[in-house]
Amino acid sequence: MSRSCLFLGLLFMTGALAAPVELKISLRAGNQPLQWGQTYQTPQGQRYQIDLLKFYISEVALVRPDGREVRVDGLALAEFKREAPTQGVSVMKMDLPPGQYRGLRFNVGVPRELNHLDAGTQQLPLGVNSGMYWAWNPGYIFYRLEGTALLPEGNQKWVIHMGTDTFRLPVRLHDLQTRRVQINIPPGGGVISLNLDVAKAFESGPGGAFVDWRKQSLRQLHGLSPETSLLMSVVYFNMQSAFSLAP
Repeated sequence: MSRSCLFLGLLFMTGALAAPVELKISLRAGNQPLQWGQTYQTPQGQRYQIDLLKFYISEVALVRPDGREVRVDGLALAEFKREAPTQGVSVMKMDLPPGQYRGLRFNVGVPRELNHLDAGTQQLPLGVNSGMYWAWNPGYIFYRLEGTALLPEGNQKWVIHMGTDTFRLPVRLHDLQTRRVQINIPPGGGVISLNLDVAKAFESGPGGAFVDWRKQSLRQLHGLSPETSLLMSVVYFNMQSAFSLAP
């Protein structure tokens, strides 16, 4: 093997040829950029505001044109809160081989092997100080959405805390059949931009079931009782289509 080929091989093995890539997310409410303090309306006519959103992203992989995956180690905690930006927020940094990809996949949640470790021994973005650990229910909150419902009788706080291994959310944004989905990573690195439509959570499910904040029992949605478990399933399936690649 020539000296130049050996050098290139060593560069590849050490990751020196990898390009720095940022994963950025912009929040939307339907077809509008989400703004703190802005009032939105559910399909059922309930008015609301968003106050906080936090969620884990893990098991990220980019998909090559031949279907092979380039996997990214680690996980990140995306956090959006009042007075902070909602558009183009960097949530994860990674090193990837330059080239063309047909999309990416990831999970919203914590991998099972990490979800049940002693939280007292884990470091951020996991651990008891993450603001995402259920002390009363082993494991982490995967998707934490909180807001205010503007009801006729007055404003009421509501939360959607989705967790447990059952509700680890798969997001698949790739297409091997057509060229409609393309992500190009130049040698100098780049950005992968996603949109997240938080309003998807409030769409109706089977039989017209929806998160009805007029019922006090549905303002704390954790999926524990039979009624809230059904609605958490509705939120879960709606959220699978909430992420999209930004144009």
